[in-house]
Amino acid sequence: MNRIHLFTAIFALLISGCAGSKYGSANKNEDIAMRVENASEVINLAMLNVQTPTLASRGTARGLPIPAGFVGSVVSLGSSAVKQMIANEKKKYMADWRQGLNDLYFYNQLSSAGPFDPMGMQFDGFKIVRTFENNGAIDTALIVEFELDKSNPYQIINNSVFRLKVKSLKLNYAKAKVAPGSNTLNMDFEITFNTSYVNGDGELFKNMELGKFYFRLRAAPLDAASLGYDEYYKKLVGKKLEGWSFIVPRSYGYQIKQKNLAEPAYSQGAYTIDVNVKESSKNTFVNELLIDNSGTFIDELGGQIKKQFK
Repeated sequence: MNRIHLFTAIFALLISGCAGSKYGSANKNEDIAMRVENASEVINLAMLNVQTPTLASRGTARGLPIPAGFVGSVVSLGSSAVKQMIANEKKKYMADWRQGLNDLYFYNQLSSAGPFDPMGMQFDGFKIVRTFENNGAIDTALIVEFELDKSNPYQIINNSVFRLKVKSLKLNYAKAKVAPGSNTLNMDFEITFNTSYVNGDGELFKNMELGKFYFRLRAAPLDAASLGYDEYYKKLVGKKLEGWSFIVPRSYGYQIKQKNLAEPAYSQGAYTIDVNVKESSKNTFVNELLIDNSGTFIDELGGQIKKQFK
């Protein structure tokens, strides 16, 4: 098959693929709900052992890591127009969406001990549910829960940092278009914690990033009846996310201890969570060839087509 016939076949496939899988393009009347899961106190200090200070050996101490016919019409359209058609088609197979929460409090009580006092820490994770209208009814595209990793509470207390892990995840539909016969999805989560606070010297810190987390799904199945669907998502339970975050610093202020008497105190730690999700469906070899090499391929082929018609 010569290159002109190959391009004609690819172009025909591009047109025929417009319908897509029933598991993709799930975005009609989309709604994304998110909520934080709080506990009365996620770390029970009374259950932890007393720590004895020790000196780390020089050179061996480890700390935290420092903080993606068509021939005639092709000639008449020109290379730039064909590239635009390919770019538009590529966008159909990719989607991104985001959600966030603000006005949250990391602790359930004020503190007089300091800005990183872990007493009363209540943040225990969060949940996201994305729904859409499917044939006149509300259907669930995604349910995911991330929870606080409490496997090493001393890391939270000693280093003022925390990590997250997967509590549960179930994916049924993609917002991105999915090619027919390819009912899987790649999905990337980027989770950012931010805070605004004032310290004891009166310095204001606005929208400071505390940390980022990353979680990546590859070839995640969308068909619940397919072989291996349940096993895929069961294996995700307990998986730790990449990255870490500082616990939320408490803002300096005052509390009323007695009538007409205010004493210095530290707040409950206001913070925000921002979640950015990117989806991309798995492309066939021909689509990958078309998308990844569209620029040079069209430039070269366009020149050859024009030469033949001179």
